[in-house]
Amino acid sequence: MGRRIGIFGGTFDPPHLGHALIAETAFHGLSLDEVWWVPNRRPPHKEKKSETTDEERLSMVSLLCSMRPYFRMSTIEFEREGPSYTVETLEHFRSKYPDCRFYFIIGGDSIETLGDWHEIDRILELVSFAGVSRPGYKSRPDREYPVELLEGPVFDVSSTQIRNMIKEKRLNSFLLPDPVISYIKEHGLYE
Repeated sequence: MGRRIGIFGGTFDPPHLGHALIAETAFHGLSLDEVWWVPNRRPPHKEKKSETTDEERLSMVSLLCSMRPYFRMSTIEFEREGPSYTVETLEHFRSKYPDCRFYFIIGGDSIETLGDWHEIDRILELVSFAGVSRPGYKSRPDREYPVELLEGPVFDVSSTQIRNMIKEKRLNSFLLPDPVISYIKEHGLYE
Protein backbone atom coordinates (compact mmCIF):
# COMPACT_ATOMS: atom_id res chain seq x y z
CA MET A 1 0.00 0.00 0.00
CA GLY A 2 1.06 3.55 -0.72
CA ARG A 3 0.15 6.64 1.21
CA ARG A 4 -2.17 6.62 4.21
CA ILE A 5 -4.86 9.24 3.72
CA GLY A 6 -7.47 10.47 6.18
CA ILE A 7 -10.68 11.81 4.66
CA PHE A 8 -12.52 14.32 6.80
CA GLY A 9 -15.91 15.39 5.50
CA GLY A 10 -18.39 17.90 6.82
CA THR A 11 -20.20 21.14 6.20
CA PHE A 12 -17.49 23.11 8.05
CA ASP A 13 -19.74 26.17 8.31
CA PRO A 14 -17.47 27.51 9.79
CA PRO A 15 -14.47 25.20 10.27
CA HIS A 16 -13.39 25.54 13.91
CA LEU A 17 -10.71 24.34 16.29
CA GLY A 18 -12.79 21.29 17.22
CA HIS A 19 -12.55 20.18 13.59
CA ALA A 20 -8.81 20.93 13.57
CA LEU A 21 -8.28 18.87 16.74
CA ILE A 22 -10.11 15.88 15.23
CA ALA A 23 -8.05 16.08 12.02
CA GLU A 24 -4.76 16.47 13.92
CA THR A 25 -5.63 13.62 16.31
CA ALA A 26 -6.33 11.34 13.34
CA PHE A 27 -3.15 12.46 11.55
CA HIS A 28 -0.96 11.44 14.49
CA GLY A 29 -3.07 8.53 15.79
CA LEU A 30 -3.21 6.76 12.43
CA SER A 31 0.28 7.77 11.20
CA LEU A 32 -1.28 9.40 8.16
CA ASP A 33 0.58 11.05 5.33
CA GLU A 34 -2.20 13.59 4.75
CA VAL A 35 -5.68 14.58 5.85
CA TRP A 36 -8.01 15.55 3.01
CA TRP A 37 -10.75 17.93 4.12
CA VAL A 38 -13.86 17.39 1.99
CA PRO A 39 -16.43 20.13 2.57
CA ASN A 40 -19.80 19.03 1.29
CA ARG A 41 -21.92 21.31 -0.78
CA ARG A 42 -25.30 19.85 -0.03
CA PRO A 43 -25.31 17.04 2.53
CA PRO A 44 -28.38 14.82 2.20
CA HIS A 45 -28.98 14.72 5.98
CA LYS A 46 -29.09 18.51 6.49
CA GLU A 47 -32.03 20.45 5.12
CA LYS A 48 -31.10 23.97 6.25
CA LYS A 49 -29.43 26.03 3.56
CA SER A 50 -26.21 27.71 4.58
CA GLU A 51 -26.11 31.49 5.03
CA THR A 52 -22.63 31.48 3.49
CA THR A 53 -21.81 31.05 -0.17
CA ASP A 54 -19.94 28.06 -1.56
CA GLU A 55 -16.94 30.31 -2.17
CA GLU A 56 -16.94 31.57 1.44
CA ARG A 57 -17.07 28.08 2.93
CA LEU A 58 -14.33 26.83 0.62
CA SER A 59 -12.19 29.86 1.45
CA MET A 60 -12.53 29.23 5.20
CA VAL A 61 -11.60 25.54 4.86
CA SER A 62 -8.68 26.48 2.62
CA LEU A 63 -7.44 28.95 5.26
CA LEU A 64 -7.58 26.29 7.97
CA CYS A 65 -5.84 23.74 5.74
CA SER A 66 -3.03 26.21 5.04
CA MET A 67 -2.08 25.95 8.72
CA ARG A 68 -0.61 22.44 8.29
CA PRO A 69 1.46 21.11 5.36
CA TYR A 70 -0.33 17.75 5.54
CA PHE A 71 -3.88 19.19 5.36
CA ARG A 72 -5.38 19.35 1.86
CA MET A 73 -8.81 20.43 0.70
CA SER A 74 -10.79 18.56 -1.96
CA THR A 75 -13.65 20.30 -3.74
CA ILE A 76 -15.02 17.08 -5.24
CA GLU A 77 -18.40 17.42 -3.52
CA PHE A 78 -18.76 20.98 -4.81
CA GLU A 79 -18.16 19.77 -8.34
CA ARG A 80 -21.18 17.46 -8.16
CA GLU A 81 -24.80 18.56 -8.58
CA GLY A 82 -27.44 17.53 -6.06
CA PRO A 83 -26.87 15.96 -2.64
CA SER A 84 -23.37 14.73 -1.78
CA TYR A 85 -23.17 11.09 -0.80
CA THR A 86 -20.02 9.87 0.93
CA VAL A 87 -20.03 6.62 -1.04
CA GLU A 88 -19.69 8.50 -4.36
CA THR A 89 -16.76 10.53 -3.06
CA LEU A 90 -14.99 7.45 -1.71
CA GLU A 91 -15.50 5.50 -4.94
CA HIS A 92 -13.94 8.41 -6.82
CA PHE A 93 -10.91 8.53 -4.52
CA ARG A 94 -10.42 4.73 -4.65
CA SER A 95 -10.51 4.68 -8.46
CA LYS A 96 -8.23 7.71 -8.81
CA TYR A 97 -5.75 6.66 -6.08
CA PRO A 98 -5.84 2.83 -6.00
CA ASP A 99 -2.53 2.55 -4.09
CA CYS A 100 -3.68 4.65 -1.13
CA ARG A 101 -5.14 3.34 2.09
CA PHE A 102 -8.08 5.51 3.13
CA TYR A 103 -9.46 6.22 6.59
CA PHE A 104 -12.70 8.12 7.00
CA ILE A 105 -12.43 10.38 10.06
CA ILE A 106 -15.60 10.90 12.09
CA GLY A 107 -16.59 12.44 15.40
CA GLY A 108 -18.66 10.80 18.11
CA ASP A 109 -21.87 12.22 16.68
CA SER A 110 -21.29 10.30 13.43
CA ILE A 111 -20.34 7.06 15.20
CA GLU A 112 -23.90 6.92 16.53
CA THR A 113 -25.50 7.25 13.10
CA LEU A 114 -23.38 5.00 10.84
CA GLY A 115 -26.29 2.62 10.34
CA ASP A 116 -28.23 5.45 8.66
CA TRP A 117 -25.53 6.30 6.10
CA HIS A 118 -26.40 5.81 2.43
CA GLU A 119 -24.78 2.53 1.24
CA ILE A 120 -22.88 1.98 4.49
CA ASP A 121 -21.91 -1.58 3.51
CA ARG A 122 -20.23 -0.33 0.34
CA ILE A 123 -18.49 2.44 2.32
CA LEU A 124 -17.05 -0.20 4.65
CA GLU A 125 -15.50 -1.92 1.63
CA LEU A 126 -13.82 1.34 0.57
CA VAL A 127 -12.42 2.74 3.82
CA SER A 128 -11.70 2.08 7.45
CA PHE A 129 -13.48 4.34 9.93
CA ALA A 130 -11.52 6.23 12.58
CA GLY A 131 -13.51 7.95 15.31
CA VAL A 132 -12.55 10.69 17.71
CA SER A 133 -14.76 11.02 20.78
CA ARG A 134 -16.97 14.05 21.21
CA PRO A 135 -18.68 15.13 24.45
CA GLY A 136 -22.28 14.00 24.77
CA TYR A 137 -22.01 11.09 22.33
CA LYS A 138 -21.30 7.43 22.87
CA SER A 139 -17.68 6.51 22.47
CA ARG A 140 -18.19 2.85 21.59
CA PRO A 141 -19.14 2.01 18.05
CA ASP A 142 -21.69 -0.60 17.13
CA ARG A 143 -20.00 -3.96 16.38
CA GLU A 144 -21.71 -4.05 12.99
CA TYR A 145 -19.80 -0.95 11.92
CA PRO A 146 -16.18 -1.17 13.05
CA VAL A 147 -14.55 2.11 14.03
CA GLU A 148 -11.00 2.50 15.30
CA LEU A 149 -11.30 4.83 18.27
CA LEU A 150 -8.56 7.43 18.67
CA GLU A 151 -7.46 9.07 21.89
CA GLY A 152 -7.13 12.80 21.80
CA PRO A 153 -8.19 16.03 23.44
CA VAL A 154 -11.93 16.55 23.69
CA PHE A 155 -13.25 19.94 22.64
CA ASP A 156 -16.98 20.59 22.93
CA VAL A 157 -17.89 23.08 20.21
CA SER A 158 -20.07 23.05 17.11
CA SER A 159 -20.42 25.25 14.05
CA THR A 160 -24.04 25.91 15.07
CA GLN A 161 -22.89 27.26 18.45
CA ILE A 162 -20.34 29.50 16.76
CA ARG A 163 -22.85 30.85 14.25
CA ASN A 164 -25.28 31.63 17.10
CA MET A 165 -22.54 33.32 19.15
CA ILE A 166 -21.65 35.55 16.20
CA LYS A 167 -25.31 36.48 15.66
CA GLU A 168 -25.59 37.33 19.36
CA LYS A 169 -22.27 39.27 19.30
CA ARG A 170 -20.72 37.09 22.00
CA LEU A 171 -18.18 35.02 20.06
CA ASN A 172 -15.29 33.53 22.00
CA SER A 173 -12.58 33.97 19.37
CA PHE A 174 -10.49 31.14 20.85
CA LEU A 175 -12.92 28.68 19.19
CA LEU A 176 -11.69 29.50 15.67
CA PRO A 177 -8.27 29.59 14.01
CA ASP A 178 -7.08 33.18 13.52
CA PRO A 179 -7.21 33.10 9.69
CA VAL A 180 -10.82 31.85 9.80
CA ILE A 181 -11.99 34.42 12.34
CA SER A 182 -10.30 37.19 10.33
CA TYR A 183 -12.11 36.01 7.20
CA ILE A 184 -15.47 35.89 9.04
CA LYS A 185 -15.00 39.42 10.36
CA GLU A 186 -13.78 40.81 7.04
CA HIS A 187 -16.80 39.40 5.18
CA GLY A 188 -19.39 39.98 7.93
CA LEU A 189 -20.41 36.32 7.98
CA TYR A 190 -23.10 34.88 10.26
CA GLU A 191 -24.20 38.32 11.55
